[in-house]
Amino acid sequence: MTTLFQTIFFLGWLLIAPGNHPATVSGEPWPEELNTAKDVVYLTKFEKEVIFELNKVRSDPAGYAAQYLEPLHQAFEGLKYTYPGKTPVMTNEGVVALDNCIKALREAPPVPALQPSKGLSGAAKLLVNDQKLYGGLGHITKSGWTVNTRVNRFGEWKSKLAENISYGNDNARQLVISLLIDDGVDDRSHRGNVLDPEMVKVGVAADTHPTYKNFCTIIFVDDFTEAAK
Repeated sequence: MTTLFQTIFFLGWLLIAPGNHPATVSGEPWPEELNTAKDVVYLTKFEKEVIFELNKVRSDPAGYAAQYLEPLHQAFEGLKYTYPGKTPVMTNEGVVALDNCIKALREAPPVPALQPSKGLSGAAKLLVNDQKLYGGLGHITKSGWTVNTRVNRFGEWKSKLAENISYGNDNARQLVISLLIDDGVDDRSHRGNVLDPEMVKVGVAADTHPTYKNFCTIIFVDDFTEAAK
């Protein structure tokens, strides 16, 4: 365990892609094999949808950008983002961050689908449960557990670990798009985690938050061995 990548997405702006398209940009349905968590019993419906959405963009970054991100141009007026029927929100970068994301996705190669991990989801759940009770922001629980402390309780990871956190998003596509655009984050590290070809396992946990209403934690690793029970 020599390398640790920790990243966090603080709620800055919320995105909802127009429409609820079940298909790729070519019109074909998203391959069912991307829905790697569909039969998992320890995840909620929303948590499964997050993994499916992550795998969609990983399998076809350019297609995902064309279908779900390019239509968002019309929603911007300077730094203000307005979706019909929603309250306008102020972004840090406006359409610049969106264009940066679209360009990056057009150039990104497809990468393998993430496989769900019960242990990683358990590690994510520790943080979600903590902030559901105590509130706050960030990767460290009230008792001082970092992401690697939490993950180590459930198994052994190889050499690369990352954690993305989203506050305020109650829609899986909305959540993933916000992490991809990474408004206000100079190194776009959340996007990098989502598209990292070395990441193969994922854990997701989501619940309510006393300040931001909704809270989701996503943990990525390059390999993970579940602890023996």
